[in-house]
Amino acid sequence: MEFTLEFERSDDVIGVARSRGVELIFDTGHSIDKQGLWPMEVLVASLAGCLNLDLGAAMELSGYPVEKLTMTLRGHRNDDIPCIDAASYHIDIWSPSLSQPAAEELLLYALGHSTIYNTLTKAVKLDITITAHTS
Repeated sequence: MEFTLEFERSDDVIGVARSRGVELIFDTGHSIDKQGLWPMEVLVASLAGCLNLDLGAAMELSGYPVEKLTMTLRGHRNDDIPCIDAASYHIDIWSPSLSQPAAEELLLYALGHSTIYNTLTKAVKLDITITAHTS
């Protein structure tokens, strides 16, 4: 699968990525009003987006309807290198009759099918947990 996006730097602190009619605004964080996401936030959020899609698909295939899914994301930047050297994700998912062991099994399945996870896990220490809620 090939993909393309355009990137344009519009002033000293703002850049815009465009793909398929959608814009993502990047901000260096040096301006008074933060207008977009830092690139490192986008990198961490891209895994959340990928997991949302892959976990949702795994839940659907297994007959568990997703009533609600939330994630808490945290990242750490090593300023000496600089690089993101750790990120943690906690997923809360609500689905009738979903047990904790089933949620963990579905998460493992989703991680195995996640393009972003399989890319990042080679370079970043990732900690991803899930908690099942029935309502």
